[in-house]
Amino acid sequence: MTLSQFLEIMNGDLANEWTHLSFYLYHASAVAGLHAHEYKEFFTEAAEGEMRHVQGFLDRLFGLNYTQPCQGPKAFAYVSRIEDILTLAIKLEEDVVTNYTQRLKQLDDLAISHPETAAYLKVFYEDQIKDSYEDAEHMRRLVA
Repeated sequence: MTLSQFLEIMNGDLANEWTHLSFYLYHASAVAGLHAHEYKEFFTEAAEGEMRHVQGFLDRLFGLNYTQPCQGPKAFAYVSRIEDILTLAIKLEEDVVTNYTQRLKQLDDLAISHPETAAYLKVFYEDQIKDSYEDAEHMRRLVA
């Protein structure tokens, strides 16, 4: 895998992070039900975390001279019930863990031609995996 190819994949990951940011921000306001106020705070904090992820991806892409990083989200489902929002959010976070675990394997290929960059990006993606794994774990407990 070339660095250029990996940056294209990484830009797709950025699009997903924009989607997560928008998802949490939207649902912080859309949430309805008995505990909506508490979940508004929860989803707002989740959006703040996703904003840091978006910024991290943008910083990495600009730092690696990627000229046109993704600027917005993909479409996502709109719901208002707390359980439905949490179920969708769990799926988003689980997909991140699955996708970014694949990125670690892809970075092994990149390490042949760009060992330092691949090593750095592995740590970056490992941090993303940790965040999303823990978020999904927490939300699964809320739904239970």
